[in-house]
Amino acid sequence: MQMRQVPRNIDKPNRTPEYAVTFLFFYYMTLFLFSKALVALLVGAIATYVMYKITLDKPEGLAMRLAYRHVRFGKMRPGPKHSPRFEV
Repeated sequence: MQMRQVPRNIDKPNRTPEYAVTFLFFYYMTLFLFSKALVALLVGAIATYVMYKITLDKPEGLAMRLAYRHVRFGKMRPGPKHSPRFEV
């Protein structure tokens, strides 16, 4: 009796949610700013492609790590880039 072979990409990270969030964010942001659906669709597709190229062969959650490090959301707790150094 032979054992079944394990697929090579069994541990490959699933980035579908990151791609969906990227596409929807850029799609609706462009649609809100310019009110042109075709331009928004194109910008969303380009943003998803760029996200794919950036996160290729990287661990899951890279988008959230980059957002936490570089993006500041209103008056929420600042990320490491925007907060002053710890002083005693």
